[in-house]
Amino acid sequence: MAPTGTMYYHLCCTHPYLDLYVTLTMEDLYRVMEDGTHTQYRLAAIESLLPPHSEGPVFHFHEMHDEGFYVTKGTVRFHSPGRADVDAKAGDFIIVPIRLPHRFSNPFDEEAAFMNTATPGFFVRYFEYLEYLIGEGTVLTPEINKAALRRFATVPVSKEDVLRLEMEGMRNESVTESETEGERYVDMLVEERKGA
Repeated sequence: MAPTGTMYYHLCCTHPYLDLYVTLTMEDLYRVMEDGTHTQYRLAAIESLLPPHSEGPVFHFHEMHDEGFYVTKGTVRFHSPGRADVDAKAGDFIIVPIRLPHRFSNPFDEEAAFMNTATPGFFVRYFEYLEYLIGEGTVLTPEINKAALRRFATVPVSKEDVLRLEMEGMRNESVTESETEGERYVDMLVEERKGA
C-alpha cells in the first residue's frame, strides 16, 4: 500500500497521427507526434521534414510558448533578426524563447528533419486547424496561414519589421542569449505604435 499523498505516474507511448502530415509550402511536411493530451498540454511534439532549398515559415514569434528544435537529419538554418544565422546539424538542439522573432529554412542540398517541441503544448492545434482548413478545401495562402498563426498566440513579423530590427542594431554581441531579447523586440514595437 502506498503512503498517503503519493502520486502515481504512468509511462505512455504515444503514436503519431499517421494520417496527419500537413504541407504548408507545397513541400515542407509537419506531423503531430504528441498533441498534448498525454501531458495535460504541458508539452507537444511535431516532426518536421524540410526538402532541399526550403524557405520554411515566415518570421514570427510566440506569445504563449517556448520551442525546442532537435535536428535529426541534415542541417537546418535558424534565423532571428539582428543575430547571426545558426546552422544546426543533426544532433544539435535549438531553444527559442517566448517572444523571440525567428524562422527556419533549409537552403542546403540535402533533406533536413527535426523534432519540434512546444511548451506549453497548445500550439499543436495550429497544425490540426490547418488540416481542418485543407479538408474544407481552403487553399493555404500566406494570408490564411498568418491568420491561422494568430489564432494560436503566434504573431507573424512583417518584412518591414524584420528589416527595421536588423537596422536598429539588434545584433549586439554584449546581449546575453535570453528571453529578454524577445521582450525587447516586442516592447520596441509597442512603443513605436504608441507614438504613431
